[in-house]
Amino acid sequence: MSSFPLDPYSLQSPADLMVPYYLKNEQQASVTLRHVANTLNGLAYWAFISPEAYNPPHIGFDLEWKPIFRSGQRENPVAVIQIAYQTASYVIHVKWMQALPDGLKEILENPRIVKVGVGIQHDAKKLWTDCRISVSSCVDLALFVKCIDSGLFAQRLDRYADIPLVTSTRDPPTLPPDCQPSEFYNSEAFLGPHFYRRFRGSYSNSIGLARLAEIYCGLTLTKGKITCSNWEAELTPEQITYAALDACAGYIVYAHLVELFNLLEPTKRPKRKFYAFDRIQGNLYHCCGSDRRTLLGEQMEDSTSGLDNGYPSTPLFRLVEEEISLHFHGIGADQTCGLLPWIASNPEYDPGPMPPRLTLEEKEAAKKARQKRQEEKKTEEADTGAGHAQNAKEGEDQHQVASTRPPLIKPGRGRGPPNHQARHSAPDIATSMQSLNLGPHPASLPPPPRFEKSGHTQTNGRGRGGGARNRNKNPARRPEHEAKQENIASRRR
Repeated sequence: MSSFPLDPYSLQSPADLMVPYYLKNEQQASVTLRHVANTLNGLAYWAFISPEAYNPPHIGFDLEWKPIFRSGQRENPVAVIQIAYQTASYVIHVKWMQALPDGLKEILENPRIVKVGVGIQHDAKKLWTDCRISVSSCVDLALFVKCIDSGLFAQRLDRYADIPLVTSTRDPPTLPPDCQPSEFYNSEAFLGPHFYRRFRGSYSNSIGLARLAEIYCGLTLTKGKITCSNWEAELTPEQITYAALDACAGYIVYAHLVELFNLLEPTKRPKRKFYAFDRIQGNLYHCCGSDRRTLLGEQMEDSTSGLDNGYPSTPLFRLVEEEISLHFHGIGADQTCGLLPWIASNPEYDPGPMPPRLTLEEKEAAKKARQKRQEEKKTEEADTGAGHAQNAKEGEDQHQVASTRPPLIKPGRGRGPPNHQARHSAPDIATSMQSLNLGPHPASLPPPPRFEKSGHTQTNGRGRGGGARNRNKNPARRPEHEAKQENIASRRR
């Protein structure tokens, strides 16, 4: 079987992982995606005629749209569609296009091309709501990894090979009185061999793509403010890298899970209906050959031909348009029962020991304890806020007292002891000054004259001298000016 050309654990940076292609021009996107659609359809043909040598082609799939920040507001339409294949990841900015590019709809609707992602059923529903595109042959990675991990643990394969099989069933121990429930129910004493499993618990619990990428790819997906950025404007390099890496991580995780899928015994592999589905016109249906224990997209039998001379008829590889049309009507290849509604379930999945269900009394007690903790937290926050308000009020009072306090009276040179710098109120200062015979209080003195120095005049914004109008306003300079005028008059005579 052909596999992913790169070793995920040898990757040093996202640049080693994939090459992002930002497509915001409709014509350029149509040319590129038409080439991608033809390539994937050719690979699907080789997987059809030689399933032992080739795996069905699959792509990483994801969507981005502008978030909303008000409750009750209508969700924004799809802005970006990402698809990834091998080392290429295409970031298609459909918000900037008048119509969907050629080849994109064919890739998503073709049942022979597998689309993978975490929570892909929700993205496929939004794509139908906004763009009227159905998505067939979808695989939810969160369900697929639980199916495979449960099978590997049951057969003690891969990382579970050294864990001994438990021959006798045992009842899980009860909760000790001096132990926390969350710690006990996740301990080896309660879980037994299931303690070493990567994934256990409810089958419907979701698993994030970041966790799967870190486990199977050794890749860290950073989630931050960029997830809530504006995806309708022209994308920044950081947004392009983030969007391309999300789709490419899904592609690599599925490629690694396919290798683990092939380790399982053929008769004990998970059925397709446990993890795969179609989203046709917004509704979830069973995929082709849903009861088969083979990979999705492998050779499908022709359910419309029956027998040919007593032998099963040879499957037909129809044209893409014909295959899509028959598939959406439930009469395509390997659709013996038509379109059947799909829900996520797996009766063969072993969730491991589960904590006991709480009784009504225990639920009520837990609810009261939770409410009590919330009330104590609110009381603590209120007390903290009141303390901050009291401190702020005391600070304001101190500031007002300091602002009404009179300034310090510095002792003059040779007029009293130099250490006489005590603060007093205004009446005390006046009394002390009279007792020391230092003259009246400064507050009772008349204001100083407007011009204290004879060599300077008041300026009026017209240069250093203040203009001719203000030149003779200084009383100290009038006699000198009059003498100059008399001297000039005597010379003229």
